[in-house]
Amino acid sequence: MPKTGTTALEAALAPRSDMVMRNPPILKHTPAYRHNRFLVPYLEKCGLEDMKLICVVRHPIGWLGSWYRYRRRADVDGNPHSTKTITFDDFVIEYAKGEPAGWANVGSSTKFLRRGSGEVIVDHLFQYEQMDKLVSFFEDRLNFKITLKHRNVSPDGDLTLSEKTESKLLRKRPEMYSDWNAAKR
Repeated sequence: MPKTGTTALEAALAPRSDMVMRNPPILKHTPAYRHNRFLVPYLEKCGLEDMKLICVVRHPIGWLGSWYRYRRRADVDGNPHSTKTITFDDFVIEYAKGEPAGWANVGSSTKFLRRGSGEVIVDHLFQYEQMDKLVSFFEDRLNFKITLKHRNVSPDGDLTLSEKTESKLLRKRPEMYSDWNAAKR
């Protein structure tokens, strides 16, 4: 899932990986339903078995905050997706709408984890805020020490959010919160 620190994990694992899907971004950030529909059948035909699907989820406000700050970069100035002149509160209000403006349209984190029916189809969920658990998961299975370096970090920015806006986000996108809470377990 984009904006969850997985670029750092990818960089740490890439030298020992047989395959890394980096580009284009649509391939790197493949939702679970596409992974299961297109990649799994092919990989199984190649002889890979018992694959596990892992996803990192971030607290909804942190995830949206990262997108908001990412879209404030100088190289996005003048682009319709720029959030340079938008407050974080306005960004989240717009995101919570059914069809947000382009500058707040960052997709749905839940679409990375679920089928169209709403069923979660990821084998292992990890919270971004508990990256140490994800690193331990990989270290145990791969039997080597992993050191993460910061990569693709969004610039700093004011992430002040009113209680009213946070309540609206929770009301409009409750599945984002339930996915994040499920990852805690």
